[in-house]
Amino acid sequence: MPETLEFTLTIDSPENNNYVEQFLNSLVSIKDNHALMCNRLERYHWGMGTSPEVKAFSIELVKPATDVSGSFRCRFRVNYSFTCSGIESSENDTISWEYKIDKLKGTIFLQGETPLTRDSDDI
Repeated sequence: MPETLEFTLTIDSPENNNYVEQFLNSLVSIKDNHALMCNRLERYHWGMGTSPEVKAFSIELVKPATDVSGSFRCRFRVNYSFTCSGIESSENDTISWEYKIDKLKGTIFLQGETPLTRDSDDI
């Protein structure tokens, strides 16, 4: 199931598509929004017998579809901690997101990609 987020627009939405990347970066640089986004990125790595942690990410490949919707990709590093053994590791990852701005409600809705899953028959 894809991860979702909804932020209240505490900054003005972009007037045109030229400023969407700047708008998105400003929105997720707000402390609470940043923490929620890191949490949603971590959720893509839960269930692997570890404690995943994402502290930072960058937004790239912003593709506005309309003046209120489009997509972007988050690039981030996830750190794993195997708490029982004390072993730590990390890897780089990217997750694609779609966004939709609701100017009437003053919110932006984000939906991440659907994680790939495998059936036991696929292995």
